[in-house]
Amino acid sequence: MSEKYTSKMTIYQATLFALLITLASCGGSSGGGTPPPPSANTAALPITAGNAQDVTESVLGAVSASTDLIDITDVIGLPVIGSANPGMTKPALGDIITQVTACDTGEVTTTWNDADDNLQLSTGDSFDTDYDMCFLQESGVTIDGASIIDNVAVTGDPANQVVPWGLVATFGFVDLTATDAIDAVTINGDLNLEMSSDDNVAVNASIGSASLTVVTNGSSEALSDYLTTHVIDVNALTQSISASGIFTSDVLGGSVTFTSLEDFVVMGDDNPSSGQLLISDSGSSVLVTVLDNMRVQLDIDLDLNGTIDQTIVVTWADLDIG
Repeated sequence: MSEKYTSKMTIYQATLFALLITLASCGGSSGGGTPPPPSANTAALPITAGNAQDVTESVLGAVSASTDLIDITDVIGLPVIGSANPGMTKPALGDIITQVTACDTGEVTTTWNDADDNLQLSTGDSFDTDYDMCFLQESGVTIDGASIIDNVAVTGDPANQVVPWGLVATFGFVDLTATDAIDAVTINGDLNLEMSSDDNVAVNASIGSASLTVVTNGSSEALSDYLTTHVIDVNALTQSISASGIFTSDVLGGSVTFTSLEDFVVMGDDNPSSGQLLISDSGSSVLVTVLDNMRVQLDIDLDLNGTIDQTIVVTWADLDIG
């Protein structure tokens, strides 16, 4: 068995719950505990000046969290979207086919189904990670359920970034649940990843989902018909990001659609410095315009007549996207 892989699993277990809580808190509700019902929350639809910030934070938070979820559940060493150097990879599995890792109580079993028995990531491979009531004493968290990486298709050598390369994979989640003394978070659904590069300078990536649902203490958030694209310039350390889809939330009291009108431009780990996103429900909308890496303008159309009824300016810190 590979010591490198055992170490990776330990990191994965220790950070998974934190990510699940991040996903769950991307909505407009406050911190931990049970979110208030829609009637008691300013984020309840339709979109108004009173809830436009919460709606914007919810949508942008869900988009950001989808990338984080792929990053943290990558046990096979895929390129990392949005990192300072997207061409770099994490430790690979080595020659392990099945790894059983003991938790403080319970265990985690990861199985590599090596389709062509070549002990390398290749088309047709799949990876199943099953959590059996994995309790982590340090964080007081129990993880249960399964995550799956399948539908893998490889072009060239993405593991070592020998150009040109390409990679397709689906990350699936089956009742993947994390619980502690306060919160219970469950993820179901899938995320489809595509990445490629012809020169290791420009990296093209996309994440899509027909349906991904996160339930926190009985309150549900979901992405559907979702697609976000990233064009990453490794030399300039910049990304251009677009996103579209449907976001549904118990806290919002319904669904909103969102679509990029202008790509968000991000330098390194900074906030976006430009970009525009339209978020709307059946009768109202908010046009999100990035003024700079400090401020965001929210133009609210209360009745979808094409006239901006109210404008507010908030900071990225106000939006508090994880």
